[in-house]
Amino acid sequence: MDYLPPGRVVKVGDKRFPRWVVKDAENRYWAGDGQWSDEPSGAILFCRELDAAKQKNRYCLGGDPADTFTATVVVTVHPARWSTEELADFLARHREFFRGGPPGKEGLLLEIVPDTLRKTKP
Repeated sequence: MDYLPPGRVVKVGDKRFPRWVVKDAENRYWAGDGQWSDEPSGAILFCRELDAAKQKNRYCLGGDPADTFTATVVVTVHPARWSTEELADFLARHREFFRGGPPGKEGLLLEIVPDTLRKTKP
């Protein structure tokens, strides 16, 4: 089988009731329990993007289910160049970093969740 990129989180619904689903490279929807659905009605809906990302990270990297860890990431920018909204938008577009790791330790995904962005006090 050729390499298929891991799943991705896709926003569905509208501004009042946003929901997220997980889709794979073949545009199938995550239906849970290792199952994929070709139909949107078979998808699991997530109320929070973070929950969908956790599910994607745990089951969509290929092979066995992955363990998920959280860490604090510090982002420092020049205040005159970035607004909080611009930074959140940028991080949303560039949120995933795949690292190969040393031999035998491949498959590391670092993902920034822009919804958790908060300004710290100096």
